[in-house]
Amino acid sequence: MRRIGTFSDPKLADQFNDYLQTQRIPAKVDHDENSHDIWIRDEKDVATAREAMEEFNQSPTAAKFDVSVEAARLRKEDEAEKQRKLALQKKSQQKLRGRSGAFGGRNAMSGNIPVVIGMIVVCGVISYMTNFANPKPLRDLPNNMTLEGWERGDYFSFEEKLFFGLTLAGEVDYRKTGDPWVSIKKGEVWRLITPAFLHGSPMHLVFNMMALFTLGSVVERLHGSLFLAGLLIGSHLIGTIVQVVLPDWLEGPMAIGASGAVFGVFGFIWIRPKFQPSYPVGIPPFNVYLMLGFMFACMTPLINMKIANGALVGGLLTGIAIAALAPKCI
Repeated sequence: MRRIGTFSDPKLADQFNDYLQTQRIPAKVDHDENSHDIWIRDEKDVATAREAMEEFNQSPTAAKFDVSVEAARLRKEDEAEKQRKLALQKKSQQKLRGRSGAFGGRNAMSGNIPVVIGMIVVCGVISYMTNFANPKPLRDLPNNMTLEGWERGDYFSFEEKLFFGLTLAGEVDYRKTGDPWVSIKKGEVWRLITPAFLHGSPMHLVFNMMALFTLGSVVERLHGSLFLAGLLIGSHLIGTIVQVVLPDWLEGPMAIGASGAVFGVFGFIWIRPKFQPSYPVGIPPFNVYLMLGFMFACMTPLINMKIANGALVGGLLTGIAIAALAPKCI
């Protein structure tokens, strides 16, 4: 706050404060025994308030400064709006503590985030069973291997069959055609979703699952399980499309992991308060800078890791779009 001046008469100080109220300039009067200081809350309003104070000092009885009734009305409206927002926040917090969702009426601590928990369990199990994108091959391969046997997957271990069965394109078909959509075109539509369950390292898995638990549980408690599932699927699908369309710049089309879905949830919570001011949760600016900084850093040589940058960008934009278009659910 910035002090812009002092009045010796408390009535004049209150009158000028009323005028600032009608101009929508947040201010307050600090009444003391001998002085009555005017404080301006926002730095951007200081210059305007000072100009108004100079004009007021020259002619405090001018008609434009006779606004006590209007100021009282505005304060009453502001207080009513404040109480309305507090009521909405209280209602939303009650939903966060426990709400009856599509999977029953249990409270938050006893499991009303089934989509989040289910996603964490499935990703953890499948990532472990596929040895974190490094499936172990068969130990004893036959000496008389044939091309037909290789195309049928006869020489793949269980880990390889599971891994290649969940990637966007099957290993054999992709090597033969170079088309990342080849398996989808054959009707294996589950591959649009299943790459999200695969992760390239324990660190990759832990980072995504921690972010999903932190952000996804909030969305699921506020909006319900079906909404979160749609947000995750939509963000992952758009992220996959972006990853495939721009493979050379964004590390290739055969990306794995739930990063696109996670960034979709992040984008939703980040932007939603801008379209719904009463939204009860938000992401601190530092965390926003951290997430966006990480995403952009991954597009530079600074981070020498294979990151699905297209999935991050596509997922983030999808979450932002859903935040802007989704109706109020709370």
